[in-house]
Amino acid sequence: MPAINWKRNVAVLCTAQLLTLIGFSSYFPIIPFYMMELGAESYEQALSLNAAFSSTAAITMMIASPIWGTLADRYGRKMMMVRATLGGAVLSFLMGLAASPEQLIVLRALQGALAGTMAAAMTLISTQTPEDRLGVSLGMMQTVQYAGLAVGPLIGGITSDLFGYRAVFPVSASLQAISLALSVFVVKERFVRVEQPRGKHRSPREVIGAFAGVTGVLLVVVGLIRLTTTSVTPIMSLYVQSIDPTNPRIGTLAGTISSASAVTSAIAAFLIGRAGDKLGQRRVLLICVLGMMVLYIPLAYVTSVTQLIVAYAALGLFLGGTMPTANALLARSTPSERRGAVFGVSSSFQAAGRSVGPLIGAGVANQWGMPMVFLVTSGFCAVIAAGIVAVLNKIGAASKAAPVLAHDEH
Repeated sequence: MPAINWKRNVAVLCTAQLLTLIGFSSYFPIIPFYMMELGAESYEQALSLNAAFSSTAAITMMIASPIWGTLADRYGRKMMMVRATLGGAVLSFLMGLAASPEQLIVLRALQGALAGTMAAAMTLISTQTPEDRLGVSLGMMQTVQYAGLAVGPLIGGITSDLFGYRAVFPVSASLQAISLALSVFVVKERFVRVEQPRGKHRSPREVIGAFAGVTGVLLVVVGLIRLTTTSVTPIMSLYVQSIDPTNPRIGTLAGTISSASAVTSAIAAFLIGRAGDKLGQRRVLLICVLGMMVLYIPLAYVTSVTQLIVAYAALGLFLGGTMPTANALLARSTPSERRGAVFGVSSSFQAAGRSVGPLIGAGVANQWGMPMVFLVTSGFCAVIAAGIVAVLNKIGAASKAAPVLAHDEH
């Protein structure tokens, strides 16, 4: 079997994911306003519908991701990449045809069940890349994720302001269709299925044990990180409007704010591997979470959109370091033949966080006002930091995992 050019694979996967994530994120900032166009009668109702839009997709992804991850280990990771991209593209296009908020939410729920391109790409990279280049490759993929999240909202905001909210969705689907073509025709995979000996199956204790120790704690950590980052999602566009209610370009402003954080997150993700090598991956993860805890606080007290952009961009410098560090730790703590399942379960934990986060954010905003959401989110970051100090470091020391997890070469 011919050798795989892993560098080309990483480059193509990064390009495909960049297009997919630009497409996905292009419509996130305009969803509250699209809900109002479809029939929501007030800001409060649009806020609740936006939270449902985010949470239902996260719930269906939480259920489906472990199944897709297990199938990836059995039948190949490229197949899952193609399936996820195709499902995302078709459902993004159909969202532009929705006739009511309820239809939009149902389509988003189906998208959550069928998509999951990031987990598929991470698994494919982690199994087709040399171990001594795993950290830098996963870091590049995380950088691409944030780059896509930086460009997408800006494109979506400008498109919606120029052509209307519905126009954003066919643009999103077109970008994902290009990504689909790259995945089908250019991405290569050398897949060797690891067969279980006939008559021998893993016991429930062995299955649970695979997710114990460092792996189990990391799964909880990534879920909580997603909870904190998505708790502010349903309120951000309306928060911008509350700060500058007379501005006619709310869609562009909301996209710019999301893009500002994503740009700094991309920079942080690109640089995080070197910092992890020098300081240790767990220490870097703790520093990033503490930075998030501190920088969520001033977001509650901004008085202008400019202040909001600057504060959100500063937050991105720490936010960008969390997921690449956690993913590198997760990949290194898992055998190659089980990484599809583990990244699938990781996606499930992240989806659980994404399902709860918007509901918490919307509930806090409706009860105590939108600024309080940022203060509550800061408190969640403090809980994560305490958990890393109290649990993850002790487990890592006991298992002597730190020398293995922090030696990526660049």
